[in-house]
Amino acid sequence: MGLIEWIREEINSAPTQAIPFARYMELALYHPVWGYYMTDRQKVGRQGDFYTSAAVHPVFAETLADVVAAMCRAGEFAKPHLVEIGGGPGSLCRFLLDRLRESAPELYQRIRVVMIETSPYHRAMQQESLRDHEVEKVWYDSLGEAARETNGITGVVLSNEWLDAFPVHIVEKQAGGWREVWVASNDEGFVETYRDPTPALAGYLKSMEEEVEVPRGVRIEVNLAMDQAARDVAQLLDAGYVITIDYGDLQEELYHPSRKKGTLMCYHRHQAHDDPYQHVGEQDLTCHVNFSQWMKSGEENGLRVLDYLRQDQFLMRCGLLQKAVAHADRDPFTSQAMKRNRAIVQLLDPAGLGGRFRVVVQGKNVRQDTRFYPIN
Repeated sequence: MGLIEWIREEINSAPTQAIPFARYMELALYHPVWGYYMTDRQKVGRQGDFYTSAAVHPVFAETLADVVAAMCRAGEFAKPHLVEIGGGPGSLCRFLLDRLRESAPELYQRIRVVMIETSPYHRAMQQESLRDHEVEKVWYDSLGEAARETNGITGVVLSNEWLDAFPVHIVEKQAGGWREVWVASNDEGFVETYRDPTPALAGYLKSMEEEVEVPRGVRIEVNLAMDQAARDVAQLLDAGYVITIDYGDLQEELYHPSRKKGTLMCYHRHQAHDDPYQHVGEQDLTCHVNFSQWMKSGEENGLRVLDYLRQDQFLMRCGLLQKAVAHADRDPFTSQAMKRNRAIVQLLDPAGLGGRFRVVVQGKNVRQDTRFYPIN
């Protein structure tokens, strides 16, 4: 049996002969044997399916290291922690620690690294990637487990493209009201059908529509697990900062008529498309993050919003431009200086990574007026 057969069996055994799209997405991405993120295959980089900012160049991690150091100084943490959620192959944390070892050796010697990773494949890659760093390191399968086991920490919680990988419910505003997308199967494959929203989903939609009006005919994605994720982060963190980097927007922009079909996208061998029923278990499924919901959930759990801005603005505040290097090199293929400078341009491009990604900085039990950027 493979993943497609497993999903078909679950669908056929369900009372309604269908499952919510969120369950379909969960199986496609996180089935313990055949799920996309759980299999032993490269996802990020040239041989994978997509790129992240962390994969562009180590200068991205170096810049984040500087802001982590600034936050640890601002918080005056006696036992500083660096928590990374969903770190993929581990390169972001490795390059970040490389920079801390060079630029903040006293902090490097004291910091404890906490890695939260669901995928055994990625956990093994992270352990190998961080092998040369002698700082204390610990891994947890889930954020909830880390929150329970650590009894509260101080420091910085970091994630880069984490929330966009949550399974989501898909709903469509029709003439009679909201209808939820479910997945059924036939001889040709998987097909969509509609059901009334569950009570939990209906409650979310009612609350959301008090803040933003969604036109008829528009599809949106709803991440019902985001509230629990915010609670877990707040439980994990006694005092410190949370940096969340992802692509998304505020809900009034996400649920605009210009995005009538929603934001769900699929990535397979660097080809983007919008059919989640192809390449099942072999492609990434992702959608834009509702940052209004993330910030609201955080505030309700004691995570105060300190900043919300585009990635280019955030990286400039963290000193990325100062990391460009002067050179007289002529060969763009061998010059490390030219590669570094091109990466800086790419990370700051307002028409690309710089404008597409958003950054939320939250704080818990820290002074709101404290400087937490390396430069102002």
